Amino acid sequence: MATIAEALAIALDHLKAGRHREAGILYGRVLEVDPDNAEALHRNGVLAWLAGDLPGATAMIARSVERDGSDADAHFNLGALQHIALRTEEAIASYRRAIDIRPDFPDAEYHLSEALQAIGRIGEALGVLDGLLARHPHHPDGWRQRGDIEADLGRPGAAVGFYEMALSLNPDDQGARDRLAAQDAAYRSRRTILEAAGPDGRHDLSDVTFLIAFRADSDDRRRNLRYIVQYLLKHTTAAILIGEDRTGPSDLPDTLGPELAARCLHLQVEGNDTPFTHKAHLVNRMVDAAGTPVVALHDTDIVVDPVQYVLARDAARKGGSLVFPYNGLFFWVLGKEVVRFGHTLSTAPLNALCPRFPLMHRNSPGGAAFFDRMTLQAAGGYNEAFLSWGYEDDELVERFRRLGLGVERMPGPLYHLDHARPENSSERNPFIQANKAELERIRTIDPDRLRAEIREGRLRRPLLSSKDLPPPAAG
Repeated sequence: MATIAEALAIALDHLKAGRHREAGILYGRVLEVDPDNAEALHRNGVLAWLAGDLPGATAMIARSVERDGSDADAHFNLGALQHIALRTEEAIASYRRAIDIRPDFPDAEYHLSEALQAIGRIGEALGVLDGLLARHPHHPDGWRQRGDIEADLGRPGAAVGFYEMALSLNPDDQGARDRLAAQDAAYRSRRTILEAAGPDGRHDLSDVTFLIAFRADSDDRRRNLRYIVQYLLKHTTAAILIGEDRTGPSDLPDTLGPELAARCLHLQVEGNDTPFTHKAHLVNRMVDAAGTPVVALHDTDIVVDPVQYVLARDAARKGGSLVFPYNGLFFWVLGKEVVRFGHTLSTAPLNALCPRFPLMHRNSPGGAAFFDRMTLQAAGGYNEAFLSWGYEDDELVERFRRLGLGVERMPGPLYHLDHARPENSSERNPFIQANKAELERIRTIDPDRLRAEIREGRLRRPLLSSKDLPPPAAG
């Protein structure tokens, strides 16, 4: 009678030769004798995976690594199954264990970089890829993944070079070929936009009004507004309309100074005597006041490469209903890099350093959005049921989709300049749960009923005031 070791060796030969039934029979016999045999559990899990039973495969391979944690392949396969199931943090841990056991494990390194990129840990993903490609320069998937990261970061010229390297190693990789074509087109488009800038370097966005809802709730906000206004004026010919919803004198003269303030339009909606903004109400008044066919909602604290503004404007003029001037990546710029941006008023340093920045969101719905002005108004504008901060951007995306209106994204990331977060800009505001409930309501409402609410003006309400504040907590 064959020993367990002999049975495992024969079963592995069957598995490698594609004789899955024979391999399964032998692994089953081993497990009858030794239910905790790690190798049999691992290989039987692989067979379950090949048969399409992913939960069963995951359970068996997880049992295998519990019994014997020294098998790098088992950790790698467990990571791959976790990755497929979108259990990405667990997959990362499994890939790392595989690499700890076998430091030179190209497939594990490649998949680890993919998983890290998927959750926005781009700097770490690049570090893994750099090590992989230094040791294995003929790894085509690694070069393609490097191109994917550059494309994500809005650097099409660099992406093209990496895709070309991948194709030189594997000319049959149609995915890399398609991505190369897309990034080559993006690079050419970017060059065309840059070459069309005026003698002063500004891009002609005279058909756009940037709408900035402003509340001077911290010194950081004041600083960031100065930076953003200077940046927009330096790089575009667009109109800038700054709105305030507060009772009392405007904060703009002291924040911007007379010269900058004179180069902006200003709208103040009186009557909000609370420390909380009613951004949706204010934005709708700003949209009504804008004199251009395209309006771009622009938060006080965000920066986007000027080329991305032009791409978003072009998409809005071609029929785009809601166009984000970025791809969803929302990087958090901290400390001295915020001040450096204020000195340079350029995204070049941010583009170079962005893999080091924390990623706030992978697929953000906020920060900046371009609209055909009339389409936005016909879709109900911003939903004024949302008070202070939270979920208003998510609701707009959901509503546009439920109305059958397109939502598009442009290539490249968005940068968020750090600022203090008082109650008005955090989940500590007293309206956050009501805002969340309104988002859920819009997600479930019948589209015809939603259209009726828009016609009936149900998404509008009076400006927030102190009478809307909840009573203070007892004690």
